[in-house]
Amino acid sequence: MDNDFELTIIQVIKKYGLLENKKHSKSLGQHFLCDNSLLDKIVSCALPFGNSTLVEIGPGPCGLTRSIIKFAKGNEIICIEKDESLKPVHENIKRNTVADIKFIYGDALKIKLKDLTDKKITIISNLPYNVGTKILLNWLYDLNKINQMVLMFQKEVAERIYAKEGTKDYGRLSVISQLLCDVEKCFDVSRLAFIPPPKVESTVIKLIPKADRPFDIRNLERLTAICFQHRRKTIFSILKKIYPDIISKVLNACAIDPLSRPENISPQKFWELSETMTKLFI
Repeated sequence: MDNDFELTIIQVIKKYGLLENKKHSKSLGQHFLCDNSLLDKIVSCALPFGNSTLVEIGPGPCGLTRSIIKFAKGNEIICIEKDESLKPVHENIKRNTVADIKFIYGDALKIKLKDLTDKKITIISNLPYNVGTKILLNWLYDLNKINQMVLMFQKEVAERIYAKEGTKDYGRLSVISQLLCDVEKCFDVSRLAFIPPPKVESTVIKLIPKADRPFDIRNLERLTAICFQHRRKTIFSILKKIYPDIISKVLNACAIDPLSRPENISPQKFWELSETMTKLFI
């Protein structure tokens, strides 16, 4: 019986002809990371796993999956793949490992984490570039199930997630991510580490849900959407058109300088602003 564990990832890609339909691969955002040391480095960022279930999105030829298997010590592993043509690759992995692993075929944007397992989840994934932000936002609203996330993004997206106030990359995604999670940059990954090479560099980041995070951020979402549409205007000029009678009082109560721009207001201050405005309208 053939065993893909005896092959390199590049050999697996060639064996199954995974690069033959380039248009198909591009539509799914498929870029395969083949460097074993980098794959191990990604997984090691999530150690220790504890008793959590390990979830990977888009296992593809199973390069990252192999590293997850290597570090897992009895942890259940669940891989979610949209491309069903990869089933032969995944079936080979299942046949040739004693790991507790299963593959689910479907759109990760439509799969709810609570339906996967009763345990807490550690997500380790090289996210498809074309849907990475959407997937992350889905998970940020399901943090009760998540122990931690170690994720690879397009570098410019990662920079928006961990950017600090006062920097050019700071925005709505920064505010929401950092209010809900402790966010840490792990390392950058060269585009040349992938087959086929993407046009951009990548970055691995780690997100750990905060114990004291807010659980309903719908009002904050609306507030940050409004504010960062006009990021170069002052917070006072942005909000006075919507809340002319209360904005001075609210900004003063939150100790926010009315001349501050959205890009200079911290996630915590945005949360205080959102909460104060909500209470005034109840």
